[in-house]
Amino acid sequence: MNNIKRQLLIFSFSFLSVLNSSNVSAGWEEDLVYIPSKTQSTNAPTMNSRDPYESFNRQIYAFNMGFHDMIGEPVAKAYLNYVPQPAQTGISNFFSNLTMPLNFTNSFLQGKVQEGLEGVMRFTINSTFGLLGLLDIATPAGLELKKEDLGQTLYVWGVWDEASFIMMPFLGPYTTRSLFGKVVDSSYDPAYDLLHDDINRNAIFLGDAFISYTKTVPLIDELKSQPDPYIFLRESYLQYRTNLIYDGNPPQPKLDDFNFE
Repeated sequence: MNNIKRQLLIFSFSFLSVLNSSNVSAGWEEDLVYIPSKTQSTNAPTMNSRDPYESFNRQIYAFNMGFHDMIGEPVAKAYLNYVPQPAQTGISNFFSNLTMPLNFTNSFLQGKVQEGLEGVMRFTINSTFGLLGLLDIATPAGLELKKEDLGQTLYVWGVWDEASFIMMPFLGPYTTRSLFGKVVDSSYDPAYDLLHDDINRNAIFLGDAFISYTKTVPLIDELKSQPDPYIFLRESYLQYRTNLIYDGNPPQPKLDDFNFE
C-alpha cells in the first residue's frame, strides 16, 4: 500500500472505536446473488443525523476552504480555463474508467449481477475501443456508469447500518462508512495493482482527486452563499450517499415523520 493510502488508513481507523456496527444474518442463493436478511428494513436509516463530529468537522471545513481560496481554486481555474475542453473530457473519462473494476466488483458483492456484467462490458469497451478510457463509447451504447463502492456494499450486507458525516483534510466530505470503504477499496484496487511503482500510484491517486475537485469548484461559490455552508454541504452529501445506496430511489419518509404543528 502506498504512503498516501497508508496515512488515510491510519487516520480513518482512529475513529473505529466510536462506530456502531451490527451483524445481520443474510443468505446466498445458489447463483451467488446476495439476499439481505428479511429482518433488515428497507427503511432502515442510512445516516446518523446527530453529526457527532461536528466540532471537528467544522474546523476541517474551515481549513479546506482556506486551502481552496489560497491554492486550490487558482490552480483548478487555470486548468479549467486553459486546458482545452476535449482534453478535459478525455482526462475525466480516463480516471472514470479506472474506477470501473471497483464499481463492478462491488456490484457483484451486492448481488447486482446484471449491473456487474454491464460494468465489465463498459470497462472492456472503453479500455479497448475507447483508447484506455479516453473516449466514453459505452455510455452512448446504453452502458451507463454505475457508482458502487464498499461503503454501499457494507450497508447492503447489513453490517454497518448508520454512518456519521465526517470531513477529511484536503479530501472533503465523507461518511465514516464511505471513508472506511474508500480506504479498503483502494488497498485492492486492480488499477493500482497494474502500477508497480509507488510514484505512479500516487500520481494516479492525486490526479483522480484533482479532477474530481475541479468538478466541484464551480459549485463552491453557491455553497458559500448559503446561511450555514457547512450544514448545506453536510445535508447535500448525506443525501447524495443515500441516493447511491438506493440507486437513486431512496424510500420516501412516512407522514408520521413530519411535524405539522
